[in-house]
Amino acid sequence: MEVNLISRRVVEELGLLRGKFGPDITADAKNKMWAKITDEVNALGVSYRKLSTVKTKFRNLTRDAKEKFTYERKERNKTGGGPAPKPISMAEENTINAMKDTSSFKGIDGGMETSVGWYLRNSNITEFSFLCFA
Repeated sequence: MEVNLISRRVVEELGLLRGKFGPDITADAKNKMWAKITDEVNALGVSYRKLSTVKTKFRNLTRDAKEKFTYERKERNKTGGGPAPKPISMAEENTINAMKDTSSFKGIDGGMETSVGWYLRNSNITEFSFLCFA
């Protein structure tokens, strides 16, 4: 219940809470919005939550949603035969829908995994031969 509220409210205010600083988006404005969301969570009466706890809950929700999004995308390319992936919660689905096009979820277009780049720099093979034999 709390997580659904946090997810819904943060997604509604995503432009402010995750936006770049500027004339309209200040640290004070972000902190006030987080405080407002925290007050709404505390109004549910489930348990008293500090502002830092609410932020952590959203960060954890985002991490879990990203993990499930990546897993589901990977599973889509398989041929089947295994168990179905675990269903995605409503809060995770809201988060995925709001953030699926961000680089933190899908990566950077044309980017390379860090470990692959390190391996190429520290080995005798070229990127071309690595891609051919990987």
